[in-house]
Amino acid sequence: MSKAVKSVGKVAGKVFKPIAKFLAPSVSMPNASERSANLTQTIRSGKEPAHYLYGRTATGGMLAWAQEEAGEQEEGERLDLIYVLAQGEIDGIEEIYVDGEPVSTFGDLVQWELHVNRTTPDPYMLAHSPDWRDTMIGRGLSYVRVSLRYDPERFASGIPNLLFVVRGNRNIYDPRTGTYDYTDNAVLCTLDYVRNHIDVPDDRILWDEWRDAANIADERVTVPGGSTQARYAIGGAIKSDEAWPSAMNALEQCFAGACRRQAGRWGIRVGAYYGPAQHIITPDMIIGPVTGRTEVTRADAINSVTGTFRSPDQLWEETSYPTVTVEDWVIEDGREASESINYELVPNAYQCQRLANIELRSRRAGGMLNLPLNHAGYLLRPGTVVRCDIPQINVSGEFRVENWSQGAKQGCSVVVRQEHADIYDDAVGQPFDLGTFIRLPTGDIGSPTGLRYVVESVGEVVQGVLLWNPVDAALHYNVVIKHDGQSVQSAQVPAGVERCEIGGLVSGQYVVEVRSRGRLGLSGPASINITINAPPTPERVIFTRGNREVTLIPQLPPGASLGGGYYRYYVTQSEGATQPQAEYLGEGLTFTHTGLAPASRYYYYVQSVNAYGSSAFLRVSVETTNDFQEELEIIERDLRRPGGVLEQYDGRLDENSEAIQEAQKSIADLKAEVDALDPEDQGARINELQQIIEREEKMQVIRYLGMRVQAMNGAAQQDTDRIVEANDRFSISQRVDTLSTDYQGNKANVHQELTALSEQDAALARSLESYRVDVGEEFAEVNQQLTAVYDPATGAVARAVTTVETANGKAMIGMQVDGTTAEIVAVANTFAVMNPVSGELVTAFVVSDGRVIMPEAFIDRLDFTKLRSSDGRLVFENGKLRADLLEVTTMVSSETAANGRPTFAFWSHGGFELNAVNGSARVEQRPTYTRMYQGNVLVVEIGELS
Repeated sequence: MSKAVKSVGKVAGKVFKPIAKFLAPSVSMPNASERSANLTQTIRSGKEPAHYLYGRTATGGMLAWAQEEAGEQEEGERLDLIYVLAQGEIDGIEEIYVDGEPVSTFGDLVQWELHVNRTTPDPYMLAHSPDWRDTMIGRGLSYVRVSLRYDPERFASGIPNLLFVVRGNRNIYDPRTGTYDYTDNAVLCTLDYVRNHIDVPDDRILWDEWRDAANIADERVTVPGGSTQARYAIGGAIKSDEAWPSAMNALEQCFAGACRRQAGRWGIRVGAYYGPAQHIITPDMIIGPVTGRTEVTRADAINSVTGTFRSPDQLWEETSYPTVTVEDWVIEDGREASESINYELVPNAYQCQRLANIELRSRRAGGMLNLPLNHAGYLLRPGTVVRCDIPQINVSGEFRVENWSQGAKQGCSVVVRQEHADIYDDAVGQPFDLGTFIRLPTGDIGSPTGLRYVVESVGEVVQGVLLWNPVDAALHYNVVIKHDGQSVQSAQVPAGVERCEIGGLVSGQYVVEVRSRGRLGLSGPASINITINAPPTPERVIFTRGNREVTLIPQLPPGASLGGGYYRYYVTQSEGATQPQAEYLGEGLTFTHTGLAPASRYYYYVQSVNAYGSSAFLRVSVETTNDFQEELEIIERDLRRPGGVLEQYDGRLDENSEAIQEAQKSIADLKAEVDALDPEDQGARINELQQIIEREEKMQVIRYLGMRVQAMNGAAQQDTDRIVEANDRFSISQRVDTLSTDYQGNKANVHQELTALSEQDAALARSLESYRVDVGEEFAEVNQQLTAVYDPATGAVARAVTTVETANGKAMIGMQVDGTTAEIVAVANTFAVMNPVSGELVTAFVVSDGRVIMPEAFIDRLDFTKLRSSDGRLVFENGKLRADLLEVTTMVSSETAANGRPTFAFWSHGGFELNAVNGSARVEQRPTYTRMYQGNVLVVEIGELS
């Protein structure tokens, strides 16, 4: 839940109480932790996560406030209620249903007002609700104030159930127009979730794909009755505590597609035909065995789809949409194979049927291939429509890429699924002929499949082995090795062997062809390219640089090949170091070197390696960046890591082990645990607990000491609780002291807890101190935690944290040393360091409003990206000086020209000189003349001539 929701919602615990005339004795509380919970029910919980509303939908809201009007009234008493509808700005309320009836039928018994992202408190609530405060605003929220006038006939059961029919978020960005507005376009609402709730930056979004998908979603589709509707609309809510992959699945259901990430950038494909094919997969791209299936499996061969959605005609209750069934397929399969698909965010039954029809046809188009490709498959990303023409295995057809992966040594692995434009046709429940992608030959014998080359070095005799799958009816196989189109080796392999050793080839590129021979004749060739060569030296290396890492991408000369190899990487920071002195990093087609220092230069040695040797080294150098924002993000991430000191600011870490919890159990708790155990299976544990109970009963008077004083206007109390225990699992010694006083509601409390705990593989020494006073609505509290702990999961950790807090703010200073870092963290509105100078305190530096203020500094080195003057003007940025006025006495270049003079100089007497770096030209300006020279020859003189 957002801070804005908390600021309104937290008052429910203080003010929301049973109201005799309105609240029923028992109130149904829906499970708020599940997204599938019925959002049409009113949530009466202060812990409900924020709701994001998209499109036209209905919600019961979260009841965050309820209070009667002041005074005692017998009839017509008014009750003011606040219902939080959504986080963000909704477009409006179309209707309100009160116990299922339109609000208009209740006359003046029900009055309401919508508030969207208020910046000031509601004047009505300030005037009519006694406990409403001017700090209760509701920034960033859309909420409704509802006022009920009590009527025993209309409100006999207490507070009625309200249902708000709303138009959702009105700040949806449309990249086609660059505007923000309300829309029920499912693609644009998904884009809003990606940008604002998954926090994907705009430069990581493939905008053209989202624009095209939004246009498809806006297409008008004719429905029964002759009217039209948008192809892919949305209407529903998503909760903020839901994991984003689950939310994205529900959003993607609305447009029968999927969001995809390509090279770290987010794109989208909706339920539409993206053909014809953009690429062709040919045999020369395949580097391994092809597997797959030619038709749908029986498990996926469904012929009917059922399911539910939330119907506006039924006040958004869960309703079944009409079943989508293809009768021809039911007859063909000999049975009805049905699957249930529920559409939680789809707003109408006709769209549900279209989506179910696409799913039904996609599942029915079950032909799939798993293709191991060379790096030519790099462009075949998920969603791309391709054509597979592989005559060796009689495959020819159109496919959609389902999955894609790439490895350093095995190229690209691509899974493709049969694709057809009719899958996305709007003819619901009609069969279609997908055809087959298998093109069987009319005669002859089939070609070998799964041809692959495995490097296998046996001295200088065998360089590798050819392997392939057996062919039915083959008598033998003919193997031919070609170089530059000419046959250099051939062999005949008997059927049943399906392997051929290769050796004696000189370095170079080869094409290997394998044909099967049978009684039907000779098959077509199955071919593969192989390289017998030590790889060439990389020509250059492309770098991707950051503050703390460098990615190296070696590049070979044009036309060169690694031959199935990889690159090897070494590094050094010494400019004069040679390769043997460099540190080995690793291997791969690319390499990312992490853990570097900002603004530092590194020298890399890179070489190519394959089965036949390695190349010479290429030496390159690169300097890491010194980007301020990136460095700040790294520091922020480290400070906010789980278990760090900063986590103490939001809430004390729970280090209470099971041993402490067990030792703190009361005698009643221990006896209850004994009663719950099975004497037959847990007799040992029962005996152990009974011994502890007996010891605790003897020690009870010693363990607990308490004194209490009670007077008319106040009370004082002092408690001491001691625990000393040692068993076969742990030893613990703990003392808890509590001092508390109360005088007419003004309270003071001192709490101290000292703990020493030892276990088999862990130990804890801790002191917790708390000091708090409460006077009216004001409070002040000081907490101090001193901890030394060892745990196998974290290692040794030492921590000292002090927090001070009042109703007006909170500050903290903490120190921690663990297995990864030593840190000191301070949190405060203003943080200052004072230094005594000559008997007076002088401000050294102050941190306030996110800025560091320093009266004076002595700095050896200063790195910055921007420098501004006191009037706010930019003076220096990214190595460039910017100034309206440059006031200097003398300015001389540090670079020397060809004549030994500085390249330029401006002197205090008003003169200047300019000298060419690579030539002999020179200009001199003196108070009485200007001269131009070419070498030592005077060319031009202006002024008092000599």
